[in-house]
Amino acid sequence: MNQDFWTALVMIVLLLLLIGLMTLGWRNRSRSQAGLFDSLPQPPADPGAVVLGPLTGVYVGSTVAGDWQARIARPPLGHRSAATLTAYTGGLLLELATDVVWIPRADLIGVRRTSALANKTVPGGGILAARWQVTAPRGRTVIDSGFRADDKDSYPRWEALRGDAAPSDRTDTPTSTTEEKQ
Repeated sequence: MNQDFWTALVMIVLLLLLIGLMTLGWRNRSRSQAGLFDSLPQPPADPGAVVLGPLTGVYVGSTVAGDWQARIARPPLGHRSAATLTAYTGGLLLELATDVVWIPRADLIGVRRTSALANKTVPGGGILAARWQVTAPRGRTVIDSGFRADDKDSYPRWEALRGDAAPSDRTDTPTSTTEEKQ
């Protein structure tokens, strides 16, 4: 056995160790976020009339509102996915590759553009972020869910969407220095 064999073996072991540690970290994050919400709302049989969309693109991920790096690891919000976003009079429907996320209008705060969400950064406000609230064991958790659309020309119409949970004084605008001030 020569030195190339031992070098390759060490590299394979290090790679497997790294993958194992990343998996363990993701599992621990998911476990520690058990208190963020009980369950997500299910889409109603009749969501109402289509207001906007469908818009195809990529679901970037979700974070605890106000912290673009506090990525939520709990399913179905935890993984990036190809997705379709549609606005109905009753709320927003986010169809992921393997699941569906329903954001009722009563829980929607608003929609805005941002440059950073879920540890992903893009120039020029390329992420459409829906801020919404969900029932948690100790009250409500406010979540930012990001979507990067194939057609970014429609973003201004999406930003005009407001839900019933939107405050009248517009205090839902991001304060992070990494997010775009629009």
